[in-house]
Amino acid sequence: MKNKHIWIPAFVFIGAAVFSLIYSVIDYKAINKVQAYSSETIQFNYDGASDGKDPNGNSFNPVSFLSDDIIKDALDASELTYEVERVKPYIILENVVPGNIVEEISSYEKIMGENDSRKISSKDYHPVRYRFVVYQDLDSKLSTGKLNEFVSNLVTKYSDKFYTTYKKTFADDAYQDLFNLDNYDYIYQSQIMSTRLEVLMDYADNIYKEHDDFLIDGKSFRDLYLKAQTLINTDANKINNIIVLNALSKDVQRLKDYYTYLIERLNYDKTKYTSDLAAITAQVNNYEIDSTVYVGTGENIIKVESNSVETYNTLLAKQISTSNMITSIEKQITDYQNILDTLNSATSTEEVENTVKNMIAKLGTDYNDLETLFKTMIEQYNNEYVMKDTIATSNVYHNDASLFSSSFIVRAIKVSAPIMMVAVLGIAIFYLVRAVRKEKKVA
Repeated sequence: MKNKHIWIPAFVFIGAAVFSLIYSVIDYKAINKVQAYSSETIQFNYDGASDGKDPNGNSFNPVSFLSDDIIKDALDASELTYEVERVKPYIILENVVPGNIVEEISSYEKIMGENDSRKISSKDYHPVRYRFVVYQDLDSKLSTGKLNEFVSNLVTKYSDKFYTTYKKTFADDAYQDLFNLDNYDYIYQSQIMSTRLEVLMDYADNIYKEHDDFLIDGKSFRDLYLKAQTLINTDANKINNIIVLNALSKDVQRLKDYYTYLIERLNYDKTKYTSDLAAITAQVNNYEIDSTVYVGTGENIIKVESNSVETYNTLLAKQISTSNMITSIEKQITDYQNILDTLNSATSTEEVENTVKNMIAKLGTDYNDLETLFKTMIEQYNNEYVMKDTIATSNVYHNDASLFSSSFIVRAIKVSAPIMMVAVLGIAIFYLVRAVRKEKKVA
């Protein structure tokens, strides 16, 4: 009968172990519903990412950026034939908020109090790390290797789309057909080349302002800006002057009609602004500060008290701007009239025409060389500032949800430890009680 007490601790220990195992399975599969999945983490490293902005400074939501096209490209790259709509429910792009950030936010909330208007939450923090997760429930027959490949391609296609969207590009190539100079008269050819150079100048200047330290072979985007400016101020303007002074045109009469129309339109505008100026001047001359004015509106008369200095100053400003506008129009009329007079009197020669053609061709070659250099610099700029470390990625991780996986073993140990500790404590108490009873019997 004495030996039966030996088996009680063993039964308790085994029972606790069996219960722990059963409870661990229930906790893993039913309570926490752990699923098999593959994941990969990305991190945005560009300036403004932590403020919720894209590289251009606009609001950016990494989750919304994950489009159907990206998923479709990833499926094709992985040689998977699923429809996008079938795959989407099993894909999650979730933000990863560092634990220390959560703790800091919680601390702020405790310090500020529940009713403090300055209270913040995790929504006020813009994560820079996100995790792509694809669950294996997508297809139980899908191998782990194939699932990992799909996740990897998903991240790659996402990064490629991000780069394509935010890299610097110069889209002048799209207008080559439009810029076929032979389709235009000489004066327009000159204007087109000036416009193309101005577009390149503005783009180069904007990039230079973003990174004035960027250099390739000692050249910056500022150097390209200055080169384009020189081509406009010297070559393009010289060509334009020769065309105007020699009345060079493929259709002189059409050009005369064009400038005649411009002069007529400007004279109409001048008449209108002159009339406006007379009315404004009359208002200024008759304006009395801090007086009572009666304004008629149909059958009613409205009494307006206290004309202000601000209103008077506004009238003066309008008077000056209208006068300046008339002066500008008059200058345009004079310039166009000079061109028209030249067209009516000058006679262009074949020699002048060939000279202009050669000059335009040379300007086109100089522009193409400048554009080629510009595109080369943009490509290097994208590699250094847009793609380099803009998005960092991790290796693919696979979480196996089977009862033989490491994740289950770790979870089972965490769940079983308290139960087994209670069992061991119970056994220890059992032996302690027996020892005390035994001592009393001996005594």
